[in-house]
Amino acid sequence: MRFAVAESNARAALSDLVVVPVFQVDDAADFGPALAALKLAGGLAGGGSRRGRAGAADPAAGLVASGFAAKAEALLPVARGDGGWALLVGLGPVNKVDLETLRRAAGRVAARAVEMKASHLHLLLPEVGALPFDDRALARCWAEGSELALSPVGTLKSGRKAGAVRGPARVTLAGARRRHAALREGLSEAAAFVAGCLLARELVNLPPNLLTPVALARHARAAARREGLTCRVLGPARLRQLRMGGLLGVGQGSANPPQLIELHWRLPGRRRSALPKIALVGKGITFDSGGISLKPAAGMELMKTDMAGAAAVLGAAVIAARLKLPIDLTVIIPTAENMPDGRAARPSDIVTMASGKTVEILNTDAEGRLILADALWYAARGEPDHIIDAATLTGACVVALGNHFAGLLGNSAELAEVLGQAGGETFERVWQLPLVQEHRDEVLGAWSDLKNLGDGRDGGALTAAAFLSHFVADEMSWAHLDIAGTAWTAKPTATCPRGATGFGARLIARALQILVD
Repeated sequence: MRFAVAESNARAALSDLVVVPVFQVDDAADFGPALAALKLAGGLAGGGSRRGRAGAADPAAGLVASGFAAKAEALLPVARGDGGWALLVGLGPVNKVDLETLRRAAGRVAARAVEMKASHLHLLLPEVGALPFDDRALARCWAEGSELALSPVGTLKSGRKAGAVRGPARVTLAGARRRHAALREGLSEAAAFVAGCLLARELVNLPPNLLTPVALARHARAAARREGLTCRVLGPARLRQLRMGGLLGVGQGSANPPQLIELHWRLPGRRRSALPKIALVGKGITFDSGGISLKPAAGMELMKTDMAGAAAVLGAAVIAARLKLPIDLTVIIPTAENMPDGRAARPSDIVTMASGKTVEILNTDAEGRLILADALWYAARGEPDHIIDAATLTGACVVALGNHFAGLLGNSAELAEVLGQAGGETFERVWQLPLVQEHRDEVLGAWSDLKNLGDGRDGGALTAAAFLSHFVADEMSWAHLDIAGTAWTAKPTATCPRGATGFGARLIARALQILVD
């Protein structure tokens, strides 16, 4: 899908689908501005065109009779006077329109355009000041919603060259010339955010036989080559030298060996010391059987999503590189497969972590915190200004927050505020949960320094984060995102087909933008 900007009256009548946003006033559609805008594109069939005859039917009356009330995401196709089509899209009351309203409306329009076999959309933008955000945000959200709604699915079905739904070849955003610079900036930003999110979705959707730890490393290398990052991969021999007992212990029951993926992005031409240093860490369990503490069979197929944190930070790195953020960025992805082999870790095993701390494994299904602990220690060696980790860490977080919020825990009020703002703007929302000394004490061990479970089932998301906090210095700014409930959707939405959501890639990238502004 190619996006462009043009003046309002430029070639609108030549587009096969003209899209007109409509606001709602007092529970009814405000058709006045829509009709005025449509005059640029041939008016409506049966009246209202620039060539309309005296006595023609009142086009507004026909629209009112349709029952279209301009509720958010509602659509109304209408025939244009020149033989083409217009699509009215409801945005709801103007005082309730936010960035996600626009994304969802764009997603609905893109899907309907596919049904209508439209190849060229012409979006007649609301007037300047009609929306509570600027044209840069408007363009970014419209393009994001359009592209994300049509992300590829079913790419492994036989007889299909690609799983992407063929959308419109061209989308033109039409507004006055003075708006074009901001619109183009928004479209450029959207291209970066979409690329990172789609990469995350693609990786999470892959089956575990095709996305082993080694294969994930291969995908990371390919992304690094495309986007101008550096990448290196540490295999089992190097992990043993680093004494990464958490990562090695989780992966020792699988025929597919664990890996540690390390990527770097730094804005060319800038001294490294002059750039903010930020590290991202993403949990990369490519399949989680639970190990010896085997999971129930029901739903185990979704455990291919246990590397969604890795996908999120890799997607965020792609976005950062495409936006050319002035940042010194390190991405660490510990990746393993958690399987119940004869060599697998056992409940009551004690492993020595890279930090030197010892951990008793009470439950092999609490494996994510083990690999993250080694990765956090490794990331902290570079003394970053901030560390953000993302992980599908606990079912307890899903119980607490459901599927529409990620859990946010950490030791930095500043970083939590930034992630909260970024979550609101991207609609990848977070909810802060407490991390206190009582939770840290709960994971202290009797036979070892630490144990990988708290006392009982209560507060599982909190004690998991508390465990991680033992591997981050108190003075290090750190935030943990538990995305277990948000990484996958069983039902399609306006901007996401069924499957992986790519949650976290846009959230973290927007947080990086805010941190370096």
